[in-house]
Amino acid sequence: MSPDQPRTAPTLDLADRRERQRRSIRHAQAKLAAFVRSSADDVAEAAHAAEAALRGALSSGAEVERVSAELEVSPRALRAIVDGSVPLRSLHPDDRLRLA
Repeated sequence: MSPDQPRTAPTLDLADRRERQRRSIRHAQAKLAAFVRSSADDVAEAAHAAEAALRGALSSGAEVERVSAELEVSPRALRAIVDGSVPLRSLHPDDRLRLA
């Protein structure tokens, strides 16, 4: 690139953005499934990974409504988990693995 040419940041086209969103949502689905299957040995790590994946799905540019629909989680619950007001671990299906 010559010094006179302006530098422009690469832009993702719509198809690339959508694919990135789809990958982020699928990753969140996998992490949520791993959290649901987690045991006492790995529940804390699985919850942390799932929460991070949920934040990643939302930061990919996908709308809350789309992410919640694809994950079958209400938008309100998704927001509460992502903002930390409801720890995901408190929602574990095994009562013994929930936070006290």
